[in-house]
Amino acid sequence: MSRDSKTFNLREGSFPIKMELSFDDTDLTQIGDIKESISGKIEISSISKDLFHFEGSIRGIFIDQCQTCLKETEVVLDLLSNLAIKDKKEMMEDSSSQDQTHYQDLEHFDIKQLIEEEISLNYPNIVKCIDECVKNESQIKEKKNLPFKKIRDLID
Repeated sequence: MSRDSKTFNLREGSFPIKMELSFDDTDLTQIGDIKESISGKIEISSISKDLFHFEGSIRGIFIDQCQTCLKETEVVLDLLSNLAIKDKKEMMEDSSSQDQTHYQDLEHFDIKQLIEEEISLNYPNIVKCIDECVKNESQIKEKKNLPFKKIRDLID
């Protein structure tokens, strides 16, 4: 999919809608740069006139900076998504207890917007490079000052 991603009307057509997609750009600003195309294999099925089910896998590889050492590091997202889709007009009135609901205009449904939302929700808040910073962090935790360690050592 390109920048002007395809929209379609979920209120018309036959279900399930199955598709494989790929795109090289995103409107998300709080994540790293895309290293490889974001890809997905998805299925949308109709539950009722105003309720749809989305299921699929999304994969993306990003380059971001380690928040400890600022070294460029790879962030790999392999997501399995399973959520409900409802019309955005219902968002404020929705009293259901479903946690995983995506709201969008059903007559101009943009699959790329849903994929970007899933990436945004699953992107790590803290990025650390696996090589050094995660290992160093675990070593620091092991060496942490134990308040009564000297007394315990004297007793033993």
